[in-house]
Amino acid sequence: MFEIIPAIDLLDGKVVRLKQGRYEAETVYSQAPLEFAKKWAGFGVPRIHVVDLDGARTGIPKNIVIIKTIAQSINVPIQVGGGIRNFDLIKQLLDAGVNRVILGTTAVNNPNTLEKYCAEYGDKIAVAIDSKEGRAATHGWAKLSHKTPLALAKEALKFGVRRFIYTDISRDGMLAGPNFDGIRNFILEVQAPVIASGGVTTKEDIEKLKDTGAEGCIIGKALYEGKIKLEDIL
Repeated sequence: MFEIIPAIDLLDGKVVRLKQGRYEAETVYSQAPLEFAKKWAGFGVPRIHVVDLDGARTGIPKNIVIIKTIAQSINVPIQVGGGIRNFDLIKQLLDAGVNRVILGTTAVNNPNTLEKYCAEYGDKIAVAIDSKEGRAATHGWAKLSHKTPLALAKEALKFGVRRFIYTDISRDGMLAGPNFDGIRNFILEVQAPVIASGGVTTKEDIEKLKDTGAEGCIIGKALYEGKIKLEDIL
């Protein structure tokens, strides 16, 4: 079943959206993340995508207490990313009820550690492939690595990664539709479950994403701006 996954991006305890990952292009939607989590959960979504943007940028998560509270307060699986770069934090989150942990910068910079995480936690680990100008971006999308998204994904597969979250940064928060060709090509090459993210704006976008072979899609700004209503698409 194709998963429709609402996003909750946390910055300094608030629910925000960024344009193309730029921290200076921030829109604040709420001071009460838990209320949004309960709202999305109330629609019967299959899971919720939560990102600690402070952690993604600095490597020091600031919103862990909020994330744990969300995990313990709703009956919907949550997947969490942003600044998760050590065993202790992965264990903390999973013990608190988080269903899946998403690694980004660590997957690029410390692939050997990634292998250990996958050996320990298996399907509970996913890797974020954030594509910008043909390179894999890291550190909250602020830096570009020398690796291409595909090279990073193929390396991650060798280390035991079983699932990817693929984001075209140029589309993220722009309400301009996903990069369908990029997503389709990535899925064909990696031959593993892929959740698509970035630019999902309409019901038609979601139907087209289903045809790419994606396992699901993450919806952010379009939900918060009322462009997409969960009751229409679930």
